[in-house]
This record gives sequence, C-alpha cells and structure tokens, in this order.
Amino acid sequence: MSNIIIQGIDSLPGSYFAARYLQTCRDRIFYLAEANQGAREKATVDVVLYAARKIDETTEIALTRPEMESRLQRIEEDIDPATADVAAVWYFAGPTSTGDQNVERLLSACDRLGVKQFNFVEFDFIGISDESNRKRLAAGGLEPPARISAHEIMQRCKERHIVCRVFQTSLVVGRGHPTLEQRGIFSRLVFALHSLKSEIEERSPQYFDFRTLRFYAPANATVNLVPASRVADFLLTISGKETTGDTSFSIVSPGNTDLSDLCERLGVAYGLGLLSVEDFNGLNAIDRAFHERLGGLEECFASEVVQLPNTETCGVDDPLLEGAAFDEDQQIELFTLLRRDRDEALAARRARAAELPSRLSRKTVTANGSELNYYVGGSEGDAVVVLNALGQSLEYWYRLLDNLIESHRVIIWEPRGTTAPPPPFGLAEQAEDLDAVLQHEGIENAHLIGWCTGPKVAIDFYLRRPAAVRSMVFLNSTFKCDGSPEELNSPYEQNVESLLRMLVKKPAMATTVKKTFQVPAETNEIELLQGIDGDEASVSVLSLMNTHLRASVLAPFKTEQTTLNYAHQLIDFWSRDVRLRAGEVTVPVLLIAAEYDQVATPAGSKAACDLFPNARYLCVRGATHYCLYDRPEFLAGVLTGFFADPGSFSISQSAQATEWTHANGTAAVDASFSDMGESATAIASLSSL
Repeated sequence: MSNIIIQGIDSLPGSYFAARYLQTCRDRIFYLAEANQGAREKATVDVVLYAARKIDETTEIALTRPEMESRLQRIEEDIDPATADVAAVWYFAGPTSTGDQNVERLLSACDRLGVKQFNFVEFDFIGISDESNRKRLAAGGLEPPARISAHEIMQRCKERHIVCRVFQTSLVVGRGHPTLEQRGIFSRLVFALHSLKSEIEERSPQYFDFRTLRFYAPANATVNLVPASRVADFLLTISGKETTGDTSFSIVSPGNTDLSDLCERLGVAYGLGLLSVEDFNGLNAIDRAFHERLGGLEECFASEVVQLPNTETCGVDDPLLEGAAFDEDQQIELFTLLRRDRDEALAARRARAAELPSRLSRKTVTANGSELNYYVGGSEGDAVVVLNALGQSLEYWYRLLDNLIESHRVIIWEPRGTTAPPPPFGLAEQAEDLDAVLQHEGIENAHLIGWCTGPKVAIDFYLRRPAAVRSMVFLNSTFKCDGSPEELNSPYEQNVESLLRMLVKKPAMATTVKKTFQVPAETNEIELLQGIDGDEASVSVLSLMNTHLRASVLAPFKTEQTTLNYAHQLIDFWSRDVRLRAGEVTVPVLLIAAEYDQVATPAGSKAACDLFPNARYLCVRGATHYCLYDRPEFLAGVLTGFFADPGSFSISQSAQATEWTHANGTAAVDASFSDMGESATAIASLSSL
C-alpha cells in the first residue's frame, strides 16, 4: 500500500476504513473534511481513533494518538506531487454528501498527482435500482448521495485512464463517534429514537413503561444492515487485488431484516416497546412526534428484496460477507452498545452544560443607577445577546448556550426588577440594561435572542438603536398587551393576568397569591397513563414541563415582595403594544413557537410574524415553552444556521418543524396548530404546566 486521499473520512464507513488502513500499513492519509461539518484536524483524529477502538474492543490498538496525528493530514491547499506519493483516491458519498464539485476536485487531483486509482463508495445505497433508490431518499428528506451517477464517474475515470471501482453498500451500522450522529440513514433512526425517549422521560419518567412507541412504515418493509467493520475489511481486500479494476461491487449482508423484527430488537436495546404499523391514523401524538423527527426516513426502507453481490462475475472470493449473517443476537448486542454510547454522550453533554456557569466570565456595569451583573461565554464569532424572560433564572439556557458558545460570543443576564431594584423597573429599563451591556462590551452590533417576554425588549431596543441589531430571534414569544385579541392568549396568561391585576390593587394579598402559585399540582403519573386513552395521554405528556424545571419556574413567587414586583413588571409589560411599530423592524426576524406551549400560544407568534417586513415563522412539533432546555441541540442548529445568513435563512419541514415565511410579500408553507384554547386545561399554578 501507499499514501491515499480520502473524501468523506468523517462519515461512519469513511472513518472505519481510515482506521483499518492505518492499522494495516505505515502510509499516510490525506483527507478533505466535509465543509459543512466544520471538521478540524483534532476532531477528525478523534473520529478515526474512536473507530479504531470500536472495530474490535477486545484487541489492543497499536495506534497511538501522536502517531495517528502524524499520519492523518488535512488538505488545506494543493498537495505537492513531489512529496505526496499518492496511489489512490477514496470518495465516500452518503445521503447528505455534496456532489459534482467534490468529484471534479478529486479527479483534478488525480491528474495533477498522477494517481491511477479512483474508488467511489456510495454508502447507505438502499440496494435497489438507482432511480428507485434516489426517489426513496428524496421522499425521506435526503438529497441523492451524489449529483453525479456512479456510471458517470466510471466514464470520467476511463477518459483519464484511471482505474475505477464503485462500491454500493446497504445501510451501514456501527459505533461511530458522537459527531457522526444523523449523517447516515440508520444513524438518523437511532438518534431520533434516543433523543425522543430521553426527552419524554424528562417529562414523564414512566411513560414508556406503560405505552408503546409506534413507528409508521410501509407494509412489508425490510432493511439490509451491514456492519461498518465488514465494509472496511471488504474495501481493503478488494482494493488490494489488481484484477478488480473498472468494476462495481455491492456490499450487503446475506439476509434482510423485516422492519417489524428490527423494531423489536431496537426496543429490547432501548428499553421500550417499539412497534411498526402501516396505519398512520393509529399513531398518537408522541408517535407522530417521532414520525416528524424522522422526516420521512421510513421511505428509505425497501419493500424489495436486496440481492447479494455477484462475486463470481468479478472474480473475487468474498469470505468477509459470505455466510457472515448479521443475526438477531448480533443486532441486539450492537444496538445495546449504540444506546450505551448515546447515553454516555448525552450524560457528558448535560454534565458539561451544568458546569457552564463556571466557564462564563462574570462582568458588572452600572445601569439605571445600580449594578447589573452579566455573563459572557465564547470568544469567537458574532456576538449573540440573550434577553431572558422576566423573573426567570439562567438555568433554562445552560444547555443551549453550551452549544452556542462553540461558535459565538454569547452574553446573558437575569432580567432585573423582580428581586431588585424595586418598581418601577419595566420594559424601558430592560432595554436600557441591554444598551449599557453592549456599550460596556464595545459591541457595535449583535444578534438578539428574546424568550417569552424578551422579544418586546428586543423590539424596544431596536427602535432606539437599529444599527446595533443584526437580526432577532423571538423564542416562544408573548406579545400580549392591553387590547390584544383574547384568542391569541393562553389560558395561563388569562389566569395570571386576573390574579396579578388584583394583587397590584390590593398588595396585602401578596401572601395569598404567592401560595396560589407555589402549591404543587396533584398529578399522579401512573393514574394519568392508565386512566385516559392513548392519544389524550400522549398529548398530556407532551404538554408537561420538564421535571428538572419545576423549581426554577416558581422563582418569581419566592417571596411576597418578588411576587408583588413581578406583578408590577407584567402589568407594565402588558401596557406596551409593540405591534404598532413592528413594521419599522427591517432586520431579519425568526419567530420560533412550540406546538404544546401552554404559556404563549403558537398562534400569537404566527400572527406577529405578519407584522414584520422580513420575518420567518417556525413551529417546533412536540415541543413546549421550555424547548430551549428540552431540545438544545436542535435549536442550536437552527440558530447557528440563522445567524450565519439571516437574510436567506430557511428550514425544511424534515427538520421536525413547520415553516411559514413572510418576506417581501412572499409566503411559503403555512403551519397547522392544535386548538390551544380547547386542548389546554385552565392552570391554577405554574407547577401544573
């Protein structure tokens, strides 16, 4: 063997192949990382080293990290032909890989370096006809693996007198590095399953002890799963045989797995009942949330029978796949390890988020005659300023900020006025605090994120200093004000308003009002799950608050004084109608709502979207008012994409959300909503949300 170039090393099969290559030879790998993955050299080494350790955990890996770092070299510019000595190019293209430009770049490298071998690996190719496969991928919300066909690649190689091999694999499974999540078809399935289960259990820990998760899929659907280690071994074996040039190969397991059996085995590994069903009408709300997260992925599962490779026609014995069935026990064992890996990765992320306060720099500025403490995290990228909800702590934000500070400089503080200073400290003062922080940090302009009551502060500040705002995100917004349509208010907002207006008129009632909100809800989870039908129970569970937040949400009602201060703040907030000047806000605005928000209705955000000249609306399915805490990775991806190019940002329906855009008089897909007025129960205390 000798040096090679790899495109797609940060894919599951690409990383396993690179690991095997480095284990079996002393040569170097030059790699082109996926541009949209933002891979760094350290991250790529992590991915390949992880694969090397997972290929066979019973065997001691001879590769050390320093050795791997010296033999893995990222291609930043053109390679010097005099020193590279490259013998072959490998291109791993999956469902989300880019197309022609990478092929052209690689073929040009072959010409310049004198490379005479090109290997094209099209992984997660479902194993049926090319046209049918691409249609299935498109139906599943995925772009075709490459805009150029395997046949065209072989033709271009032939024109250059380059030996070409094409490998097409069925669904590749393996224990990839956590950064590889959702890149392959099967990885997307298990990631969606794990994330949904984790999220639901933070709202209702016993839900899956009583209820089965249903997976909607075509009748008689089957899958063909091939382990990543076998793919890597097969590729190395074939590439080492000179007689295999200008040939196509299929890499699949000897037997298919019925989707019903796959669901049963995944259920065993993930500790829940998972059932494939053909009738979409049989899904409950949580099942539908799972379906939304898959984004049509079920269409990638074939009903046709996947054929074995015809090894005789290419003159290659295939001991690696022949008789190497990936049977039930092996699948359950691997799926259990995948679940354990994801459990560990999620626990590590959550622990890191919990430690975020220690990684934030505390700063102080004088504003409105008193000191304001604020916190800064991250040092690279655009400035992002968070405008928290009135009376709320920073606990809700740590998970999301842990993701954002990797690419942005983030600033946050607890809104003042509930604990101190005393009233009057309303909307105008909140905007003045924002102004003081930006000036103290020397920030000329920033992106603003406002949660709940925060959007009104953002708008008020923008109207004062429009040049200081690059874009705005309004998360679970409440635009409630005196005279606003009652149908846009949630039952919670209506109940809170009547109590707090009464409190301001009669301050002596502070103790009574405080106790009203602090009384815990009498909710028996087991009785809830056993006492009502499937769809009603699932809606109730999706509407529940994350159990970790039940103490935080009561912060405004900690004492009689904070309760009274909070009442004054909200009444001032309701007196400010920003709708009248929304047309003056010309920067891009992204309004994000949640389907099961019991505090601020999605309909309120959707109606507000019509008022801004350059606004986009996004409703996150299956989410609550606290989606920033429940779905931090998903929201971080949305926000990062928006901040990168706010003016042209859009998000597809396959991203577990529905988009409605109002910009320059154009409209895209309208969203549908649950009738919050009928489905939400009147709330007597915050802890029952």
